[in-house]
Amino acid sequence: MNRIVFIGRRPVLDVERQSPRMPSANQLERILGVDRLEMSRVDLTLSDSDGVSVHVHILEESALEEVEASGLQAVPLRTAWRELDAEDFRLLGTARQKADWVLTHRFCSRCAAATTLDPHTDGLRCTKCSQIHYPRIAPAVIVLVQRGREALLGRSPRFPEGVYSTLAGFVEPGETLEECVHREVEEESGVRVHNLRYFGSQSHPFPHSLMVGFVADWLDGELRIDPTELADAQWFDVDELPRRPHPRSIAFRLIADFEQRVRSEPVSR
Repeated sequence: MNRIVFIGRRPVLDVERQSPRMPSANQLERILGVDRLEMSRVDLTLSDSDGVSVHVHILEESALEEVEASGLQAVPLRTAWRELDAEDFRLLGTARQKADWVLTHRFCSRCAAATTLDPHTDGLRCTKCSQIHYPRIAPAVIVLVQRGREALLGRSPRFPEGVYSTLAGFVEPGETLEECVHREVEEESGVRVHNLRYFGSQSHPFPHSLMVGFVADWLDGELRIDPTELADAQWFDVDELPRRPHPRSIAFRLIADFEQRVRSEPVSR
């Protein structure tokens, strides 16, 4: 059995080595004690890639000083995303999403009675009306718009200095993924696209999204950005691409794919 500990929303990692890693169950039990851990355990089912059960614990902020004195550290989830290997973060992100779901669905939204984990469905079943509640996943599209040797990239005011990324937005009720691509690109940048191609997807536990990637070609329109969504957007030539998002992101992979495709095309004479 393994353990994952959060203090509030921040995962606890072992940062004393060169690369941060998830602490072992033995480390956590030695530092925090088995009884304390069991009292903080969230009632959910989770297993790692080897099928080993994982217990998820959420501690109060009062535990922070004790944890840090032991050489562990509570870090933002995005820091863990940048520092951990892909499989460890996949487990950590799943734990965070499931814990949020359990803690925010302790009562039924239909009749307000208490819910309990249903072992047959892995959902939360209402103890009164039997309504089953499943984890929320919010789909969002992310799209690289291409115009010949150029890619349309924008930057949010929240991005680190100089970073530009592909355009993205959440799917609205009743909307297909493709319809969302058309709407989001036009709303954010003022241009229209066509020839959509599916690229891939990525779990995005910030807090419970699924990013669905597309490549699209520019159809028409001039840049007219929505200042409530973007601080800037530009067409970048493949030889003048700006600073990119983190390499683990699907946005980075979309830009790398664009660069590889354009550079592999034969030069016209």
